[in-house]
Amino acid sequence: MTTRTRLWIVIGAFVTALCLGLGATVVVLFFSARAASQPSAVVASYLSHVERGDIATALRMEGRAAKPTEVLLTDKAYRHATDRMTGFRILDTRTVGAVSTVEARIEQKSGSTTAKFELAKRRDPASLLGVGTWKLRPVALTTVEVTLGAPGRIDATISGVPLGWKGAVLRIHAFPGKYPVAVTSQSPWFTIPSAAVAVAGFGHSDRFQLPATLTAKGEEAATAAANAWFDKCVADPSFHPTGCSFWLTSGADPGEVWANQTWQVQSRPTLALGAWDFGCRTPTTADVSAGGCWPVTTSTPGEVMFHADYSIPATGETGEITSTGPIEANVEGSITSFTDAGAMFTSVLWTD
Repeated sequence: MTTRTRLWIVIGAFVTALCLGLGATVVVLFFSARAASQPSAVVASYLSHVERGDIATALRMEGRAAKPTEVLLTDKAYRHATDRMTGFRILDTRTVGAVSTVEARIEQKSGSTTAKFELAKRRDPASLLGVGTWKLRPVALTTVEVTLGAPGRIDATISGVPLGWKGAVLRIHAFPGKYPVAVTSQSPWFTIPSAAVAVAGFGHSDRFQLPATLTAKGEEAATAAANAWFDKCVADPSFHPTGCSFWLTSGADPGEVWANQTWQVQSRPTLALGAWDFGCRTPTTADVSAGGCWPVTTSTPGEVMFHADYSIPATGETGEITSTGPIEANVEGSITSFTDAGAMFTSVLWTD
C-alpha cells in the first residue's frame, strides 16, 4: 500500500466520521428543536419567566402590549409582590388541528390552582421540516376591580408603583401574587388603612374594595353638616319646606292670610353615621365615578310643630294656628365629600 493510498484512506475515514458527527448533531438539534417547540414546552417557558419575575419577557411571549394603565404588569411591580408563583406542573396537553390547550397546576405559598393556556400553530418554513412552532395566545390573566372607598383623588401605591386612582373603578390585570396597597395622601377627615390585593392563579375576576374610616374630626363635621341641613329646613317659613322631611298637608284656605310662620323644634332627630357604602350614588354622582358615601340616618326621629298668625280680611277675623300635633322629623342622606370648611351633606329626595 502506497503512502498516497494510506492518505486517501485517512481522509475518507475523517470525512465519514465528520459526516456521521454532523448527521448526529443535526438529528440531536432536530429533536431538541422539536421538543422545545412543543406546546407544553412553550407554556413551561412562559411560566418559568413568570416564576422568576421576568414579566416583560412573559408578556412578549403572549404578544401583550404594555399599557400605562396596567400598573401591575411590570417587573418592578411583581418584584414587590409576595405570595408569588413558587412552581408549576404541566398536567395535560390537547391538540386539535392548529390549536393546542395546555393545562398546568400553579403553585403559590397560599395554595394551588389550575389554569389553561391556548396556543396556535405557526405557518413557517420550519413546519415543512416537521418542526412545527407554536405561538402562545394572550393569556387570561386575573382581572381585579380596584375601588378606594373615599371621596376625591387619593394618592396611593400598589406594589410600589402609583395606583393612579382618580375616583373611578380601576380594572387591572395581575399575575399570581399578593400586591400591597398603601395610601400616601393624608386627610384630617378620614383615614384609609394599608391592605393587599391577593391574586390566586390565572383567569379569575376579583374585586378589591378598600374603605376609608371617618376620623373624630370627620364624624364631627359630618354630623354638623347633617344638622345644618335640618336647621335650614326648620328655618324655612313655608308650610311645605322644599326638600325637607316634614310639612303640612295644606296651607292657608282661600281668603285666609298667614303671617309669622315658624317651625318650632320639639326634639331634634338623633343621627347615626354608617360605614362607607360602596353602592351609594347621589343625583350628582358622575357616571364614570365609583360613587360611594358615608350614609346618614335617623336612629330616633325628632318632632316639630308649625305656628302662624292668621287673618281673614273679609271678616276681620284674626288668630293663631298650629299643627294638630307634633310632626315627625328625620334626617337621611349621605356625606359625599369634604372641603376645607367641612363635610358636604346630600339629603335623600323627600316626597309627600
